[in-house]
Amino acid sequence: MSFPLCGHIPRLTYFQHVVKREQFFQYESVQTEWLVFAVEDGSFYYEIEDHCATASFGDLVFCPPGVNFKRVVIAPVTLFVLRMGWGDDQGNELDPLRLDRIPVGKVSLHDTERLLDDYAAMKRHHYLDERWSMIGRRHCLHHIWLMYCEQAEQLPSAEAPGSLDPLIRKATVLMQSQAFERFSLNTLAASLGVSRAQLCQKFHAELGTTPIKYVTALRLEKAKKLLVETNLTLDQLSECCGYQNGFYLSRVFKNNCGVTPKQYRLEHRL
Repeated sequence: MSFPLCGHIPRLTYFQHVVKREQFFQYESVQTEWLVFAVEDGSFYYEIEDHCATASFGDLVFCPPGVNFKRVVIAPVTLFVLRMGWGDDQGNELDPLRLDRIPVGKVSLHDTERLLDDYAAMKRHHYLDERWSMIGRRHCLHHIWLMYCEQAEQLPSAEAPGSLDPLIRKATVLMQSQAFERFSLNTLAASLGVSRAQLCQKFHAELGTTPIKYVTALRLEKAKKLLVETNLTLDQLSECCGYQNGFYLSRVFKNNCGVTPKQYRLEHRL
């Protein structure tokens, strides 16, 4: 029986808030516990085993223990450094063999408003004594983890999850997790055991759009948030959103949104 994600409960053991760091103290390290970098502002590039990408606001980067974690700052980065163990919902420590569903590498949370609330709360807890600060931050971490569980196990659609074809439900979950990195429709179809043509046909019949348009919508939604909430350049944005360069991102953005990224940033910033 599959062990549900929400049955994995993170146990915070260490917390640090790093502000406007232009470079990390260490280029690489190996931890004895799970490590998460939760990005509030700026961006950095990382490599964890065969996982590599650029992380920015809204991204959590998970690194398991005993694995080399390489990272370098791209734009001055503000982030939360979190170390943790894992338990179940009965308070028992989880067997390491049951942690195969914990993500490795980057996770991009879609509900950034809720995420910002948790980030603000974690910073407010700084003014409490050490014991209560850790209790408050553990609560925030649990909430952030539950946001990820909801996102990973449910569909962001007006359709009831049970009404969708199981193949398409699985496809959308995979696409949400892979949209901001190098994305191959052929690889996705192969992992689902169907041809590219079969996937596209069934996807359009169920959701009324194509897989590529679905991924593009996810990427552009993240680009819009980053344009408003960060000062990342177009090239930096493109790395965070899965595009090869800023020129290509700008072209896709203009074709789909009717304005350039620069115009969107100017019009939507307070």
